[in-house]
Amino acid sequence: MQYQVLSVGIASLPLSNYSWDGMNDVKKQECEPKENSCSKPFIYTRHEHQISSHLIDPDALKILYRLQRFGFKAYLVGGSVRDLLLNKRPKDFDIATNATPRQVKELFRNSRIIGRRFKLVHVVFRGQKTIEVSTFRDASSLNNSDQNNSEDIRPIMTDNTYGNEETDAVRRDITINALFLDPKDMSIIDYVGGINDIRDGVVRVIGNPDIRFAEDPVRLIRVIRHAARAGFIVEKKTWASIVKNTELIRRSSTVRVYEEVKKDLLSGYSLGILRLLAKSNLLPLLFPALGKHANLLLSENSPLSNMLGRIDDSKRKGIEYNNATILSNISFFLRKPDSISFNILERFQDEEVIHEHVLKCFHGLAVPRKERERIDGILTLWFLLAAGSKRFHMRKNKEERDSLYDLLFIFDSHDLSLFESRIREEAIARNKYRNERRRKRLIRNG
Repeated sequence: MQYQVLSVGIASLPLSNYSWDGMNDVKKQECEPKENSCSKPFIYTRHEHQISSHLIDPDALKILYRLQRFGFKAYLVGGSVRDLLLNKRPKDFDIATNATPRQVKELFRNSRIIGRRFKLVHVVFRGQKTIEVSTFRDASSLNNSDQNNSEDIRPIMTDNTYGNEETDAVRRDITINALFLDPKDMSIIDYVGGINDIRDGVVRVIGNPDIRFAEDPVRLIRVIRHAARAGFIVEKKTWASIVKNTELIRRSSTVRVYEEVKKDLLSGYSLGILRLLAKSNLLPLLFPALGKHANLLLSENSPLSNMLGRIDDSKRKGIEYNNATILSNISFFLRKPDSISFNILERFQDEEVIHEHVLKCFHGLAVPRKERERIDGILTLWFLLAAGSKRFHMRKNKEERDSLYDLLFIFDSHDLSLFESRIREEAIARNKYRNERRRKRLIRNG
């Protein structure tokens, strides 16, 4: 395979600020606009970017080196390469190879094959750390790019036809996630203009966006997530296609859509993602109750925006919140959305209103029953606390209590001190009860 090597001086650029001014005089990669794929891949050598092997997970390197030692091609791919170029710590280090899943499994005893739609290998290390290894996919399963009507495109139900590096790159969703890093010489291989788009701060779908969204409508959500997380803009044609094809999301499994929304809420960038979803008109289809009031609730300095901003800041600092806490936060403000009150007694009259409200809130969003019950329990527990009800002490669910504490902490609510006081009272009463039982037992035993 013939490569074209560019000298672009990436290493000297302040990537953490996404400033690529030093590349303005560099000739753009000449890719076919229709397919976003270059006639020849561009190679960026180790001296032209700042990624070094010590930034890569050691276990990922073990897998890469072992695959290459046995004669296979193996690259670090996707979001990990993108994040390293942006001076971010990748959450996952994914690997692509020309070895089949069975061949990978034979090389790694600590692995298992998963997936039906597309088979992958999970290599498991100490502490249950998992590194995903996929075989290069073929692009022949892509729908014909000459088709103009997305209604004629069927979603891809299976994707187990294998290919090479180029077809695998073209098969990926967006250009900035289609870069390959070769551990042998630490070069970056770019088939689709991903380096240019990182430089320009652009999220662009590979190929015809109408067709790619029709193949898998969940890509509509993923494009917006990547734009919000990186602080990038969505490329003009891609954005127009998102706005045009929002109704395609109805074709996707409601459970799968909920899992994508859950990722957004837990990403540390939930506020930016929700605002982009609202701007694209996707939010009313994903989360109807929030979409209906998005202009008010997600506006600058609104109570919900401020609370989501606090959660995002905490998440990015490594503080974890569960999804029920975040959804309870949203659900709280969806009750009387024009109110700025943080007093739960002003939003809910009784427990029955809370039950009905939670059911209404998540109509159209496939929140699992257990999750809805937990949200209901968190808000009910808060209501009982604020109302001074003795039944607060009867609700002993630890997950609900922990989530309520997190929620009150986020809100910086005066109810937080009340919550802590009630918990101390419980502990004192519990110790008093135990001491009394111990005293009676000692008397009985002489």
